[in-house]
Amino acid sequence: MAASTAAALMKTAAARRLLRYASTSTMPFRVGGHSWRIKYYPQGHEQGHISLYLELDSGSAIDAARDVTFRFSVLDQSGNPVPKLTRATTEPRSFPHLSWCHGFRDFITWEDLEASGCIKDDIFTVQCDLTHTTDLGAATSTSDDDGAAAALATSAGAAAPAPKLHAEHHLTELLWKQKRGADVTVDVVGSSEATTFDAHVWLLTERSPVFKAELELNAASNSKKPTAHRRIEIKDVEPRVFKAMLHYMYNNGLPEMEENDDAAMAMAQGLLAAADRFKVDGLKLACEETLSKRIDVSTAAGILAMAEQHGCKALKAACLEFLMARPENLKAVMETEGYEKAKATIQPLVMELGMKQWLAFIGAAS
Repeated sequence: MAASTAAALMKTAAARRLLRYASTSTMPFRVGGHSWRIKYYPQGHEQGHISLYLELDSGSAIDAARDVTFRFSVLDQSGNPVPKLTRATTEPRSFPHLSWCHGFRDFITWEDLEASGCIKDDIFTVQCDLTHTTDLGAATSTSDDDGAAAALATSAGAAAPAPKLHAEHHLTELLWKQKRGADVTVDVVGSSEATTFDAHVWLLTERSPVFKAELELNAASNSKKPTAHRRIEIKDVEPRVFKAMLHYMYNNGLPEMEENDDAAMAMAQGLLAAADRFKVDGLKLACEETLSKRIDVSTAAGILAMAEQHGCKALKAACLEFLMARPENLKAVMETEGYEKAKATIQPLVMELGMKQWLAFIGAAS
């Protein structure tokens, strides 16, 4: 057994509004024959916190990893880790397939970060120290990449490509595809159809506090007639959306989206609503990230309404930034069908933006 280690650096975006609101990820870096990314969510799961995750990159040649430990540290202006702004795993983690993430939903608070003096010119740096125990000896290699929103410098090791790890995939095959040992049936009633899905109580309760409460209530109400297999009903969710959410809960990654833009947009919006309803936080962040990349004149109003309805601060900020980027953007969005549909929800926000643009114009003219 040998341990491959690396220290990867992540620098945030070079503008304060991006640093505060735009989710991003680093370029891939290699450790132990695997490719990894650091994923950054400035408006994380916990109020006032930054969320930070280590992801097994979707392009990794080796599609699973185990016995991984890592530590995230904010660096001071001299490049040294700040103990107060450091979080580490307490035990080795497994990444059973590509796009699997582990990390800290409450990595640090913005208050602590700003008080630390680690932000300079609206930029701060996070170091990830990663150790991966493998059956191979370790060598080192380096890669560098720079971008507008993220910069990465790595030093990593692997003597040769490691063999693929099939045990986790076999487990996924048994649980997700074959539903081996499923002990709950979920009846999903959408607007036009109803479908049943088999699942595992332990997984649903682990992934969603809403499902946990529902299943505990179901068990209590059936205490006089105990049964090994439970049944619950979920209303007002389209079955295809529920299936995609289940895919995420079992695989920690989104299923392949349809190539049709309208269908992909509808799925992302449906998943965001479902993720918010069932408190599947990782899925909610993934949907926010997907939708933030699809903001344009035709979609901005609908996405802004979704962000406002489901409390998505980073997504809302991205929409408002698009509307404020050019005066013509706001006018064009207000003329769309999407704006008419979402008018009741977003009109106060749009009116406030219009007033800000007018005041900015008056100020510039004077």
